[in-house]
Amino acid sequence: MKRALLEYCSAQNLASAWILTAVGSLRAANIRLAHHDKFLGAGTNAVLALPDQKFEICSLVGTISRAGASCHLHVSLADRRGDCVGGHLLDGNVVFTTCEIVLGSSSTMAFDRELDERTGFDELVVREAGAGAETGAGETRGKAARRARQLRAEARERELRAAAGERERARGLFEWLVNVIVPKPGARRAESEEEEEEEEEGAAADAPR
Repeated sequence: MKRALLEYCSAQNLASAWILTAVGSLRAANIRLAHHDKFLGAGTNAVLALPDQKFEICSLVGTISRAGASCHLHVSLADRRGDCVGGHLLDGNVVFTTCEIVLGSSSTMAFDRELDERTGFDELVVREAGAGAETGAGETRGKAARRARQLRAEARERELRAAAGERERARGLFEWLVNVIVPKPGARRAESEEEEEEEEEGAAADAPR
């Protein structure tokens, strides 16, 4: 469903698009849940994948970027008992009988998604149609910036691991030197007792018979 929407907007070269209404059904659902670890026993942003279950689409909302370059869509689904679940629409949501979607679009506005340093995510940017470089430039810049940030984080992590390794080696060397220069109390006692035994044996050997 998501892929079909993006392909349609790309084929029509829509500068902007948004969901006005949607109704239909699914025979497979795949959505991302936000901070719902109790339900799935997983971490935050867990994915709920239900590949063989029927759902009614109760709502579908969101925006689609210029020429279908990307999108941000949320969906609400009801199962056979009427229980609802909703989240971020991912690939893998398969239409069952039908899905009627009405799109809105404007020839005077263009939707792009660009990396927002404050949130760390690609966020919606609304421009006048024709503004900006070429189609998808916002996504390209956002992905490049995000990748650069990931590389910086990985390099920083490697530096921290290397520094931790150096500290561990230095601590091991220090402990070895301490044991050599200042033996542990138990070792000193053993040496002292051994020396006392040697002195007693020497004294006994020198004593007149």
